[in-house]
Amino acid sequence: MAQLLVITGPIAAGKNTVALRIAEGLTALGRSAVLVDVDDVAAMVAGPGVAAAGLWFAAHQAHGALVGAWMETAVDVVIAVGPIYTPREQAALLEPLPQASAAHWVVIDAPVAVTLARAQTDSGRGLSRDAEFHDQAHRRFRRLLPQIPAAQTFDSAQMSAEQIAGAVLSAIGVR
Repeated sequence: MAQLLVITGPIAAGKNTVALRIAEGLTALGRSAVLVDVDDVAAMVAGPGVAAAGLWFAAHQAHGALVGAWMETAVDVVIAVGPIYTPREQAALLEPLPQASAAHWVVIDAPVAVTLARAQTDSGRGLSRDAEFHDQAHRRFRRLLPQIPAAQTFDSAQMSAEQIAGAVLSAIGVR
């Protein structure tokens, strides 16, 4: 059965960049990895979009089902990425997993001033470039942070994605 890494944190904290570096580290060592981002699952909802359609939690459930399916394959590590903060969101991810599954939770964080600057310079981002939306999303993350079962927490304003990925790989016994 695959090993599960869960990478969460606020908008533009570097979750996907770190996840990609972890996957690259694993493949360099001859191990397989799958990245499953809840935002990619949510993006499957056609206009008006997942939030406007009231389907954000359904996206979490579909994400959990997809992660659970990958966990039952021969892949070595499944990396689940996204804003998975509340106990309900966590349950949507964890309930579809095979019974013996264990997750290693990683929080990637950074100050809102840093993440807003990152989001605003990324032309591929949508609503997260809006300062008010971005600030609200960060406030939600900060309020729910105590409910996230983080084994490791990193500040991406203080450490590079490569440093964080190396620390995570060491923690899961891959380095």
